[in-house]
Amino acid sequence: MAATVAEDAVEARGDRVVAYLIDFAILSAVAFGLWLVTFVLNTVLSVGAMAATSPGDPGAMGGGSMLAAGLLGIVINFVLWLAIGAMLVYYFGYYAETNETVGKRSQNVAVVDENGTPPSQRDRLLRTAVLLAPFPIMLLLGGILGGFGFIFALVLMAGWLLVEAAVMFVSDDAQRLGDRVAGTYVVSATK
Repeated sequence: MAATVAEDAVEARGDRVVAYLIDFAILSAVAFGLWLVTFVLNTVLSVGAMAATSPGDPGAMGGGSMLAAGLLGIVINFVLWLAIGAMLVYYFGYYAETNETVGKRSQNVAVVDENGTPPSQRDRLLRTAVLLAPFPIMLLLGGILGGFGFIFALVLMAGWLLVEAAVMFVSDDAQRLGDRVAGTYVVSATK
């Protein structure tokens, strides 16, 4: 007797986790690289602003320079988060076109609908939207708080991903929240 899509999803749970970890590592490495560039830019701005002096008192820091550096730092941080958002759009846009990510391809798992066929573009976008639900908060905090915001944003996303993983592991059909919303499953691509 043929296994159901839900049973196939349960069997593929381990491969799915490995695929996710591969995708997370790729996205985290790129995000960290982008953050490192903004950290260097913000450090250079801060040091430059502190080096600016007032003509009347050579030992005093220029208040206008510090304010300008701070505001420019906030702009740079927002650009960082927009770049991270663009990277996510590209990555998941690739997923939307091919129905697989690098991690899924490496582990030979695929996303399917309840009939075992590739999900619609709408379903793929729904499951991805749930996965990235915390991103607007991450954008806001990361843009305003800079390096501390980046750390807080990573903790927020890690917490959300743990919730998604917990739901996947306790559900009888191995669906995370995004799969439940979209009606999708992750199964072995060889079946």
